[in-house]
Amino acid sequence: MSKQVYVGVDVGSATVKVIGVTKEGEMQGKPIYLRHDQFPTQVAAVKFALKEYLKSVDKSPVAGIGITGSGRELNKQIVGGDLIRTEIFAHAVGIKHLINRRAVFSMKNGKKEALKTVGTIIEIGGQDSKVIIFDSANTPVYFNMNTICSAGTGEFLKQIADEAGVPLEQFGKKSLAAKQSARIDSTCTVFSRRDFRHLTQKGVPLEERLAGVCDALVANYLNNVVSGQSLPRPIIFQGGVAFNEGVKAAFTRRLGEEVIIPPHHDIIGALGMAIIVMEEKLNKNSNNTSFKADFFEKEFSSQIKYCHGCQNACELSQPIEKQADGYQILDTIGGRCEGSFLAKNQKAEPQEYGAARVPIDRQSISDFAVTEFSQELTKVGALKSNRHSTISQESARQNRLRSARGIYFAGIDGGSRGTKYSLIKEEGNGSINIVTTGSLDTAGDAIQAILLALIAIERKLPSGQKLGGIGTTGSAGELARDIIAGKTKETSDIKVTEILAHATWAKHMVPDVKVIMDIGGNDAKIILLHEHGIEFAMNDKCAAGAGAFIEAIAKRFEVPLGSFGEIALQSQSPARISGRCAVFGESDIIHKARAGFPTKDLFLGLAYSLCRTYLSDIGKGKHLRVPIVAQGGTFLNTAVQEAFKKTLQVQDDEFIIAKDPQLVVGAGALGAALLAKQAYENGKNSSFKGFDKVLSSYYRTNTLTCTHADCERSCKGMVTLLENEQPIAGYKSINCDLGLFTGMLEDPVLKEHVSAILERG
Repeated sequence: MSKQVYVGVDVGSATVKVIGVTKEGEMQGKPIYLRHDQFPTQVAAVKFALKEYLKSVDKSPVAGIGITGSGRELNKQIVGGDLIRTEIFAHAVGIKHLINRRAVFSMKNGKKEALKTVGTIIEIGGQDSKVIIFDSANTPVYFNMNTICSAGTGEFLKQIADEAGVPLEQFGKKSLAAKQSARIDSTCTVFSRRDFRHLTQKGVPLEERLAGVCDALVANYLNNVVSGQSLPRPIIFQGGVAFNEGVKAAFTRRLGEEVIIPPHHDIIGALGMAIIVMEEKLNKNSNNTSFKADFFEKEFSSQIKYCHGCQNACELSQPIEKQADGYQILDTIGGRCEGSFLAKNQKAEPQEYGAARVPIDRQSISDFAVTEFSQELTKVGALKSNRHSTISQESARQNRLRSARGIYFAGIDGGSRGTKYSLIKEEGNGSINIVTTGSLDTAGDAIQAILLALIAIERKLPSGQKLGGIGTTGSAGELARDIIAGKTKETSDIKVTEILAHATWAKHMVPDVKVIMDIGGNDAKIILLHEHGIEFAMNDKCAAGAGAFIEAIAKRFEVPLGSFGEIALQSQSPARISGRCAVFGESDIIHKARAGFPTKDLFLGLAYSLCRTYLSDIGKGKHLRVPIVAQGGTFLNTAVQEAFKKTLQVQDDEFIIAKDPQLVVGAGALGAALLAKQAYENGKNSSFKGFDKVLSSYYRTNTLTCTHADCERSCKGMVTLLENEQPIAGYKSINCDLGLFTGMLEDPVLKEHVSAILERG
């Protein structure tokens, strides 16, 4: 007869772990570790994990089952758990069990030595991270966990890996290949991701960026979780993130001592629960278990109720067991007080709350309506947020020196998520023909994306035709300009701000436009055109009001981004999603999904959350007038369109989105092409190196430290762009009196200086 097995289950925010032990404490069967975002529901993931584990022990009878992790309360009722414990308790018991069995080793003088004690546990999982400190008697005496922020967790690594197109299992190995670690803000996930994207657009090698992420995660963990506590040795590193060799190396650098990764580090919480339930049953001499043997055959679901008992307006989740004659409510989870358990307070609809409404001015105003207004704006340069400039229609027309009729112009918008391109032809009288426009995934390699965009433009340019100019914009606009152009001044190959590019295209499409709303993958902006000139604002280091927030959730639910809106619009009761921060919002959605909220309600709630965040942060204090033109890939999402129209209470002719999706996504590239056309009409010629020259050359970046004979400083982290191993541009100058690393290296002396640094290595 098969031995009885005591099973431990750890249901985390991102993973499910299962392992079992005999009454002697010996591990049995195959440990199970899987991500539950691969399954339609968390319960489905738990079913699969338990079924796979029990197969590995020949379906040995379950003598007891213990559950830990953030999903322990919901799953205890569904699975039939005998007991639940916090992760702190489970992890402490799990590692002590391994140490007592002499299964954890350190290296001393090149020899393996079994640990007899544990000083500190560093545990980092998908959305939780914790520290547990032991005293000399091997007793836990202190612990701390992260807050709702995921900056020091595995979820942060997964988001970066997805963005960079790197398989999570290769993340650590690639980071170890870095010659140096890029500097990345460790304050918050949002800040770190923003730095990562900006370094991508500056061409910093992927390995250095990944190493920088590992260092940022460790810095955040030590600052916010450890929070000044002394860490007794030996230090044990467990949890799913311990798989990442780069994070382990970062801990070693910061702590000055190698951290120890124990065997089964990924399932130690589940192991601890198996030991706990085994000891509990044996101490009580109990042979009974609450485990539901028919768990695998039964159907489970959950329903959402809303408490109307007080102003807390709690959202309640009720796990349900489906039965032949209906269903049975197993529990009520999520209430802050006893009132939430009263049936009279549990309603199907949430308490009413005021929708965020922004007043729209529909009165006609004097319209400065300058079709060619961008020429004057170009003189303004890099505008600061909320600054104004007066635009003169007459001056713009007087500056036009020649016609561009029959000439082709291109635009490249180097975004952090997508690189957009366009090719237009001037047909005369200000009308243009859009030859092509498209978008490529930047995929963490801005240089490659720029070159692919050039290839796409060349394929659509008629044989024998030349370009009158190429306009570049976006966070990689400067990099693109420096690759394609031979000089920066007096050329129609101009680099322009995203504000100018988007406003130019919107004005071309809808001459009487008053407001442009642009939401891309990571950036969002609002531009107001009125009788005083132009006013704008952009998001700053936060993705809560941008498309990457929606994309991350779609990936987590394994839903194609194109299907997000269709699913969301099936909802009649959008969930209330925290929108003050993308990290908080994502955590909120994960918690609500685990509590059983329907996917459609979460998706529509997210669309409204994004809308409210955009209007309250970027649109704060702005006086909105119609018509409004919406641009950027996020506005292709029908749920986002619905959220904005209903919140603003506008009609289709007041909130305008181009019917052709490419014109919505490619607005920045099209605006850049128009601005290149205007530069040509004002007498400037193209300095484009030519497709053959650029596409046959090899481009890469190198990070170096700048020292100069006339400067006492040593500036680390400077980035130089090389063309066929010759430096052609440099970036990241900070208050440099010599003007070094501020773009294209047009001064021979400066170019020689950078070459000398490269030669010194």
